[in-house]
Amino acid sequence: MSLGDKISTLVQNESERAAGPRRALLVASTALLVGLGLVGLRPSDPNDTNLIDLGMVLTLLALFLLIGAIHTYGRLGPDEGEKGSRGG
Repeated sequence: MSLGDKISTLVQNESERAAGPRRALLVASTALLVGLGLVGLRPSDPNDTNLIDLGMVLTLLALFLLIGAIHTYGRLGPDEGEKGSRGG
């Protein structure tokens, strides 16, 4: 069994509750990378900062989404039937 098969098995066995936050983490991290890439562009015209402004807005929105997704994903905790580190 390859590493990819093991990872996909773990992801498929994970609770359906985690699908939304996991997708939000993926979208936020991708948007964050794109936003940072846009901020790092050097425009040919120093007065043309449209892409840099777009990158700043995209980066800020991605950070908010990332913080929310991490918070939501972290609050899911162990499944109800499992014993967690919080006792039980």
